[in-house]
Amino acid sequence: MDERLRSHYESLQRAIEFIRQADAKATPLIIAQVALVGALATRVDKLSPIILQPHWGLGWSLLVVLIALYLAFLVAVIVSAGMVYFPRNPKSGSESLIYFEDIAAMPREKFAQRAVRMTPDDVEGQLIDQIHRVSEVVSVKMRRVRWAFILSAPATLLWLILLVWGSTQSTPATLMPPA
Repeated sequence: MDERLRSHYESLQRAIEFIRQADAKATPLIIAQVALVGALATRVDKLSPIILQPHWGLGWSLLVVLIALYLAFLVAVIVSAGMVYFPRNPKSGSESLIYFEDIAAMPREKFAQRAVRMTPDDVEGQLIDQIHRVSEVVSVKMRRVRWAFILSAPATLLWLILLVWGSTQSTPATLMPPA
């Protein structure tokens, strides 16, 4: 039994480590996208004359579409990565003595009484439940990180197009993108 409990405990520790890894992957994605926005902001003075044109030409239409797409992907990346930090941790309904939400919902006296009466079989069952619950959280977090990475590719490509376009414009801006 001790060996099985140790194995379950190690499985729980691995699952918790995956939560830390998901958190660690989300932060650089958010920081990178914010930094890219800052770099693009240095080109606003060269792109804004195109948007402020009195008529809607091809350059104006293309620029507006690129900016709208970029902003949509940018928001999607930041939301996907940011949601990693807001997992749902509902109470299990089983009054677990291991799961923090269940423990917090239980009066202290009840928790203390149940904790001292736990048998090794009770501990094993609750460890297995906790491993499953933490694995669900890991799955959601990793899925959100994966989507943030996937969405960052088109966001970065659109950023690059806008940056290059803004870098090639002379003031006053022309209506056509660079060839």
